[in-house]
Amino acid sequence: MEPAHIFSNLKSSRALISDYVTLDNKRWQHQFEIQNYNRKGVFNLLAVAVTLFMMWILTTGSGPKTEWTAITVVAPLSFVVIRFLIGDVLDYFKRKRLKRDIQPELLRLSEKMNNLVAELDSFTVLPEKYRTLQAVGAIGNYFVNKRIDTLKEGFNLYEDELFKFQQLKNQQFQINQNTRMMHQNNEMIKAQRVTNSLLRW
Repeated sequence: MEPAHIFSNLKSSRALISDYVTLDNKRWQHQFEIQNYNRKGVFNLLAVAVTLFMMWILTTGSGPKTEWTAITVVAPLSFVVIRFLIGDVLDYFKRKRLKRDIQPELLRLSEKMNNLVAELDSFTVLPEKYRTLQAVGAIGNYFVNKRIDTLKEGFNLYEDELFKFQQLKNQQFQINQNTRMMHQNNEMIKAQRVTNSLLRW
């Protein structure tokens, strides 16, 4: 296959992969919103308001024993019941309803994603391993910049650059660790000097 045809194929593949990633991000965002849905702030305020109201009712025109019971028993109990029992139960049912309501949208997104994969499988020259935005973009740039003439050269160059990047990342991690250890050693030396100077007195 000629480089112009390969580049055209890569361009079309990149567009489909980009659409797939967009749909996957939407699906993930919906799932994240449902999973993390809560109204803790609202229930905290409601629990505080009800607790204060209960304390006001119980302490109005009563003796010290009733006030003590209101403060030590009723106030914490009402807060816990509203905040943790009622609030969490209502949030649980709301999450279930949201999940049920969003299910058709998630199925629609999944169907679109499957169609994109089928379309990509029907014409792309890319093996599955290289069907990422990063890989297809890098290989396309190699063709544009005349660094490669064949797709196989593109895969090899991409793998080589990926390996070098991983080595660089590992070296940076090691440098950061060494810097942290040197800093800790310096701190220990300073502490030891202070200890030694205090012992001399």
